Amino acid sequence: MKSKKVGECWMKWSIPERVIEQGREYVAEKRVLSVNSFLEKKIWSAEVMGSDIFHVELDGSTKEDDFCECLYWKNHGYCKHTVAVELELRDRKISRVMTAENAKQVAVDSPNPGQELTESFTRIFLNENRKKTAVSKQKQSLKLEYRVEIKPMTTALIRSSFDVFALSLKAGTDKMYIVKDLPLFLEGFIKKETVELKSGQEINFKDVSIEKEDSEILTNLYKQHRSIQLITGEHKDAKSLLTNSRYLILMTALVEETILDLQDSGNLQFITQSSTYKTVMFVEEKMPFSFDISQKNSTVTLSITGLADSHLKEYDWFVSDNIVFQPSLEQMRAYRPLQQFLQRYDGDNIIIESADMPDFTAYVMPLLVKIGNVSIDDQLKDSFVQEPLLTSVYFEYRNEAVHATVEFNYKHMILSTDPSKNQLPEEGVQIIRDSEKEMEIINQLVGFDYHRTEATYTKRMVRDDEFYTLFTKEIPTLELDATVYVDDLLDSMFLNQIDPETIIDVQNEGSFLDVRFDIKGITPAEVDDVLKSLIEKKAFHKFDNGTILSLESESFRQVSDVLNELRVTKNFQNGGIQLPSYRGLELNEKFAMDEKTKGTVSKKFKNLIHDLNFPEEFEVDVPKSLNAELRPYQKTGFQWLKMLSKYGFGGILADDMGLGKTIQVITYMLSEIEEKVQNDPFLIVAPASLIYNWHYEIEKFAPSIESIVVSGTAEERMQLIENVKPNQVLITSYPSFRQDVVHYKQSPFSTLILDESQMVKNHNTKTSQALRDLTIKKRFALSGTPIENKIEELWAIFQLIMPGFFPSVKKFKTLPNDQIAKMIRPFVLRRIKKDVLKELPDKIETNLYSQMTKEQKTVYLAYLQRIQESVNSMNGAEFKKNRIEILAGLTRLRQICCDPRLFIDDYEGDSGKLEQLKETIQTARENGRRILIFSQFTSMLAIIEKELTEQTVETFYLSGQTKPKERIEMVNRFNAGEKDVFLISLKAGGTGLNLTGADMVILYDLWWNPAVEEQAAGRAHRIGQKKVVQVLRLIAEGTIEEKIDQLQQEKKALFDQIITEDGSIQKEGSQLSEDDIREILSIGM
Repeated sequence: MKSKKVGECWMKWSIPERVIEQGREYVAEKRVLSVNSFLEKKIWSAEVMGSDIFHVELDGSTKEDDFCECLYWKNHGYCKHTVAVELELRDRKISRVMTAENAKQVAVDSPNPGQELTESFTRIFLNENRKKTAVSKQKQSLKLEYRVEIKPMTTALIRSSFDVFALSLKAGTDKMYIVKDLPLFLEGFIKKETVELKSGQEINFKDVSIEKEDSEILTNLYKQHRSIQLITGEHKDAKSLLTNSRYLILMTALVEETILDLQDSGNLQFITQSSTYKTVMFVEEKMPFSFDISQKNSTVTLSITGLADSHLKEYDWFVSDNIVFQPSLEQMRAYRPLQQFLQRYDGDNIIIESADMPDFTAYVMPLLVKIGNVSIDDQLKDSFVQEPLLTSVYFEYRNEAVHATVEFNYKHMILSTDPSKNQLPEEGVQIIRDSEKEMEIINQLVGFDYHRTEATYTKRMVRDDEFYTLFTKEIPTLELDATVYVDDLLDSMFLNQIDPETIIDVQNEGSFLDVRFDIKGITPAEVDDVLKSLIEKKAFHKFDNGTILSLESESFRQVSDVLNELRVTKNFQNGGIQLPSYRGLELNEKFAMDEKTKGTVSKKFKNLIHDLNFPEEFEVDVPKSLNAELRPYQKTGFQWLKMLSKYGFGGILADDMGLGKTIQVITYMLSEIEEKVQNDPFLIVAPASLIYNWHYEIEKFAPSIESIVVSGTAEERMQLIENVKPNQVLITSYPSFRQDVVHYKQSPFSTLILDESQMVKNHNTKTSQALRDLTIKKRFALSGTPIENKIEELWAIFQLIMPGFFPSVKKFKTLPNDQIAKMIRPFVLRRIKKDVLKELPDKIETNLYSQMTKEQKTVYLAYLQRIQESVNSMNGAEFKKNRIEILAGLTRLRQICCDPRLFIDDYEGDSGKLEQLKETIQTARENGRRILIFSQFTSMLAIIEKELTEQTVETFYLSGQTKPKERIEMVNRFNAGEKDVFLISLKAGGTGLNLTGADMVILYDLWWNPAVEEQAAGRAHRIGQKKVVQVLRLIAEGTIEEKIDQLQQEKKALFDQIITEDGSIQKEGSQLSEDDIREILSIGM
């Protein structure tokens, strides 16, 4: 091959000088990013930065068989990228004929990668921006012409060929050139590269401006090209239009949109066999055919004229000049027999014999009218008459069968299934019948299992359900296209539709609803029978006189649905039923008592529905003697309880943990006492760990209410239960209640409160069964988690508070969740913290009281008595002298409150506070809470850690022995969500920790100074905390811890010292006065 010398480099003679110059520019701009050698294959490999990064391979042998990824190289076998790499080698003084030496030299001479990257990109950036500035004023406008033709898909001599819309392009800046490789042109446009139109004529898409419309069109065409390429792949028939790169086949789904876009651009050339057009018209539901019917010498002839230049089978379109006809599917179905006919016969002067005329007018003419324009000459116009069809169907019952006579009525003709009733047109008059409509009616009867007889369509009918089908399905279907008549006997069998009217009232005591149904013209006793048929899911009801009433109307279906969902049995009386009032909301929603529904509701019922929907509007005053100010959401909870109580309903107060369920119930009980003066006693059943908490909360917020904790021996508990007085509140635990249930059954109670009702979520337990045996009318449950694991838990709680509200547990499991949600909505009140956050403080503090175990109390009282005797014998001077020993004694008492094992090695009993802590942690974790537990006694934290480990609760434990690095690591892991419980000693973690991953703080033992408690709570309650923090202070009931709490409330910052585990005190201990210590030790005296 002939080459020319460029400097020291030899290049092909055929490479134009301008391409070589472009290569030089690329080298100067450092666009040759890398050059590598492959000695075995004798290939120089390089990456060149153009409009994209192109991979280039130079043949290192004498063959000069080069390669580049760019489009230009595909067309020419050379490009500026291959030239640039060859020139780059020349600049490095390396021959392109590869040897071992120069291959190694390339690797050595390669610049530092970072330096090369920086320099090349910097030069390119600066150069591109200079070019943008320079060429923005010089860009020429690219002109485009779009040519759309109809071409055969293949030139092969096979019958399966079909025509398609094919697009070609002409493009240029000054002169227009035919684009010979349309896919290459479109790809060049997308990639902004140079494309050759003809030898010496190129378009660089970077250097030309294109109208926005044209740019969008080219983008769309490129997408179509890629889609076709994806579908057809590389396996194309050599004679297929797909192999002709000059044309792009327009896709069926996009052809109309594409042609209209080309037309809007003003550059469309639509080329047909006879002419070229700039516009195309698309016409829907039309076909390019005309039919002429004429008569000569008593002979009728049909001439068919097809106006289409092309039939594009794949599009189901016809083209005539610049009009594209788009027939409907129905028209194409009608066209198929005509198409087959025209393939065999000429469409001119088709003779229609006289004998064929009735069928021609009945079956052929209707199809011709659908396909195209039908012209009838003047001689025949009067004889061809097109009239509307009116169909009549006559039903009569005789000989245990229904007989249907069908008549097709035209103005000048009647055709009947009974030939004796036919009325034919005058001679010479041809009626264009609506044969499709006629066949539809006949086919419907056949589909209903009627059989053709001599004069009718007949079906044997003796069963009630067959008559019902006749009246509710067959006749209504036929009436859509015909007028239907029935004889007197059939007419008397079916009662015209009568909708029931519903009347709902509330009984005086409010616990039941009276629901009556009134059906005009039917006695109440007959209404009972109709309702029983509804319950039995019957489609109709047959009265004693044989009349049938359809029960499938919207009104009856509505009544049936309600009876079914409310589980109503057949106990109807005088056209009505009694339902529990708690069904009111469902009843109201189901019957949708509005103007469209026949129904009457009493004022009482309307009030009931309003109260259930808007409990916050229920009028009731907060008790004056309540020793608290309710937050707005707590007042709503109180109103809700009072509203439910008024109607005898039960309910679940399911507020989030820490929102004050207890105070809402206390307010309710106080209100009941103030309103009614004398009530039967109230019974509260709660977990053992909470019974004293209830007692103290009642004492705190409603001191006028006398509350009694049922505890002690079996005999003592029996006495407390049997001697209970009106307005008193008995508080007992679930285990204790189960033991004493016989006594509770014998005592009258006005209200039952079940706290933490998830404790009785299993309806099979003895406790749950015992609670169900009580006859208390008003029942409320409190639970932050009424459903913990299974939906049946909700069923179990409702069985306790509203027996019968849900169906059997087996059927309950089949109810959809949305239906259950609708049913319980008025009877479950749940507010979560985020809903009432604006009304909540940032931190909620609660005292949690526990009762010491018998063994724990014995140890405590013995030690307390010893200290009391010692202190009481001291005067002021002796007290001052023995102050350290006294404070150490107080510490021992507090340790016994926590757990006697803290200083009695052989103690084998339990700790009431520890058991309460474990229950609290379990409940909190079930509610998704994460907890900090503080104690000043590290050995107590060790006991807690061991107990929690046995319950498979993982914890972090931070003490004074924890290294600073480990402290940080544990805090970070906890805040990231690892483990739910963090045990912290005061000395190690009272200050300086950020533990916002927690939202509950439990102070296991009280500190003398409440400021220390504030510091502990501050570990979680600080900047970064997004949740409300709940702080629980655990207090052993009847111990010095109560006195400490009392002093804290009275003096706020009474103590400022910490009594440590070993009994030593800090210097601040002197701030605890003698009176304070004597007051603390006075408990139990």
